[in-house]
Amino acid sequence: MTANIVRLNLSAVAFLALGAGAAIAKDAANPDWPCVQRKVADLTVGAVWQGPSIDGLKGWWEDKELMAVLDTLASRRVPLDEAGKKLKSWAATLPADQRDAKLTLLFAGLFDKLTMQRRTVMSGLEKFIAGLRERAADIEKQGSELGALEAKAMAGDDKVTTEMAAAQDKYDWASRIYQERQNSIPIACEVPVIIEQRLFQAGELIMAELAKK
Repeated sequence: MTANIVRLNLSAVAFLALGAGAAIAKDAANPDWPCVQRKVADLTVGAVWQGPSIDGLKGWWEDKELMAVLDTLASRRVPLDEAGKKLKSWAATLPADQRDAKLTLLFAGLFDKLTMQRRTVMSGLEKFIAGLRERAADIEKQGSELGALEAKAMAGDDKVTTEMAAAQDKYDWASRIYQERQNSIPIACEVPVIIEQRLFQAGELIMAELAKK
């Protein structure tokens, strides 16, 4: 019975190793990028904003009221319509001669904040995959050790029974964690996309305020 269990798990080693490769090899140019979505390292302003140029705009962090609106627009926990209401309330208080400049500065800050978040998430994904690859290699090693113990058991070495049970438990636990983490990859891959969408949608809200005179 024990030998059969070990053979089953050794077959799973190959499956896990192949699974790791499949999860990682989505983009030949970026072997550590695990997502179906093509890796685009940096967003361009033109892809998400059709308003005035934001080149060289800095200092939004010095305006507390602007920052409060920026943080609300950037937060994915805040529904977009709610964030839009806060934006409209703030925009309504702006002097006419400062309105366009303030709204453009707001988007400049929003672009910097969300693109930084996106880069952080993408970097974390690649580090996660590197760790997953190491875990797959460790599981493969554990499987080989189980195979060696199985060979001893089949040769009549009854002393390895307890050692095999402990090794089996360790292998099963490592395999379970590996599989759970691998299953989380598609969900994690959606986060950069969600950030991009939030940036584009928030930019449209700001554009709508710019259009008001």
